[in-house]
Amino acid sequence: MTRSALGAAILAAASACSAGAAELPLKQVVLSNSGLAQFTHAGPVTGDSVIELVVRLDQVDDILKSLTVFDRAGAVGTVSLPGKTPLPELFRDLPFGPEALNSSPDLLNALTGSEIEIAGPVNARGRVFRVVREQVSLPNNGGTTTRHRLTLMTPSGLTQAILEEVTELRFSDPQTRQQIERLLAGLIENRAKERRTLSVGFLGAGKRDVAISYVVGAPVWKTAYRVVLPKDGKTARLQGWAVVENLTGGDWKDVDLTLVSGNPVALRQPLYTALFANRPEVPVSTGTRVVPRKDDVQERDSPPAEAARAERLAVASRTRQLAITPGSAAAPLAAFTPPPAAKAANAAAAEEASTQLLYRFPARLSLATGHTMMVPFADRELPVTRVWLYQPDVVPNRPLAAMRIRNDGDSALPAGLVTAYEVTGDGRTNFVGDAQLPLLPRDASRLATFAVDTKTAIRRDDKGVVRSTLGKALNGTLTVQTRSRRTIDYEVTTPPDEDREIVVEEARIAGWVPASGSPGIEETPTRYRHTISARKGTTTKASFVTERLDSERIVLTELDTSDMLVRIRGLENDSPALKETVARLASLVEEMNRAKAQRSELDGEREKITSDQERVRSNLQAVGQGSDLGRRYLATLKTQEDRLAEIEKRDAALQKEIDGKVKAAEDAVRQLTL
Repeated sequence: MTRSALGAAILAAASACSAGAAELPLKQVVLSNSGLAQFTHAGPVTGDSVIELVVRLDQVDDILKSLTVFDRAGAVGTVSLPGKTPLPELFRDLPFGPEALNSSPDLLNALTGSEIEIAGPVNARGRVFRVVREQVSLPNNGGTTTRHRLTLMTPSGLTQAILEEVTELRFSDPQTRQQIERLLAGLIENRAKERRTLSVGFLGAGKRDVAISYVVGAPVWKTAYRVVLPKDGKTARLQGWAVVENLTGGDWKDVDLTLVSGNPVALRQPLYTALFANRPEVPVSTGTRVVPRKDDVQERDSPPAEAARAERLAVASRTRQLAITPGSAAAPLAAFTPPPAAKAANAAAAEEASTQLLYRFPARLSLATGHTMMVPFADRELPVTRVWLYQPDVVPNRPLAAMRIRNDGDSALPAGLVTAYEVTGDGRTNFVGDAQLPLLPRDASRLATFAVDTKTAIRRDDKGVVRSTLGKALNGTLTVQTRSRRTIDYEVTTPPDEDREIVVEEARIAGWVPASGSPGIEETPTRYRHTISARKGTTTKASFVTERLDSERIVLTELDTSDMLVRIRGLENDSPALKETVARLASLVEEMNRAKAQRSELDGEREKITSDQERVRSNLQAVGQGSDLGRRYLATLKTQEDRLAEIEKRDAALQKEIDGKVKAAEDAVRQLTL
């Protein structure tokens, strides 16, 4: 059995595996710009049938999640496919590994002890003993060659044969033959490492139409627009093209193509990966061991212990199956319904659903695997106005040439790049720039910029923020309103022969709004837009003012007097009552500060006297009270104590004065009404 004989066996197994399975042609492709694609295969089957579907390995998870089978007149059988790692499973229960298939000698050595029959120069039947590689010299000094010597154990003894001269080799054991045949069939089934073949069963009688549909990841289809701007006029022709790629590994032949623009929830799950639940492990209960005391009368040999027996659970998983078996009371699934006929037009027919846009093409399309094509999904006239857009954060001193596109159609237009052309006075069409078009809903307008206007100059001067603070006071509670105004000035210098209608964009800042009386302000989620009309050959000045109003409520009586003064002194109210209260509080604060300063001086004197008394008492204890020096120390202590009493009395009076002024301040702010 040479290596070519082994290859022939594999080809024979492949033919046996492929027989009896049919394929359903691809009929419908739905591509989404969210990176998904729905494929539908449909066609007739007869009786109980099995169809095969070859898919990429990285798509199996999605197919297991989304595969739907349609058979109105029948029922669903099973859907099966090889496991994710089938080759290790194929060899799990075989007496040899993958390396045994490298050559016939390797296979025979791996099956040492198996009974075989050989025919050729040597006819024999026996068990494989070994296959030995040997070098043999060719005649006439022709060099050497390698051959393999097969040794069999036969009833009559050891018999040898040259393996390369054997014309027929057969395994006598039916189980060994079945193992090898099953292995070869599995190798053929999994010959494509990155592909898997699904087998879908249909149960029923007679000929009928069936379909299968599934959703997998796919390249995002891209949008590219072309727009032709007339020299004068209010409309322009817009063409929308979709760039579509086929990376499925199979050709699309005469399929119904639908493009979807939306943002569906798309989830993935590793359904094709074997998962095992963790189980807690508990110790085996063996009971309590007893060690008897040895008999000291007569020693005897203990009988041999009986060996413990353990059960062994073998789980062999070679082919993983997803079974969809209908119950006895289950109704059959609805039959596949092809999409309705589209309008007779070159571009796709658009339909706007609740969460997505659909573009169905009227003619069937074909696209070879690995190829890309462009298909038109929109071609119509739209209201388009040429404008100039000033974005200071993009170009600080020039406006951008732009177009305001209004969608007056029946469905939204997906986002994409726009290539802009312009019709000149002599009828030629010239490229003028590229633009980005955001999603354009029905009855909405969007601006798309495509070039810098080098003929127009703009000077922008941000004057900064000016604030004014006004207050309302009642019963000691002050409500402060701060109005902030930001002014931006513009000077627009236009070309000598063209007017400019310039749309100016400024960032929206939280809390800031256009000043009251500002006309024609357009708002976007992130920008304010206002228009400056500039005549040709002139310099036009304009301003844009935004405002912010902040309010704060303050209970003045909860503040100290200095903070009261700070709060109401910052108000810009033109009120005599406010001026009088500010003056009154200023006077009270001055008097309180003076009283606090006197108290601080008294505190300093008190600390100095207290410190000196410690020195005097220490000296008095040393010299005694009866001495002249001791009597002088006693007189000093009496004088100091008298002064401390005066300090305490004066400090209490100052504190009372401060408390009175605090009350006077609180009364003053309570009486203030603004």
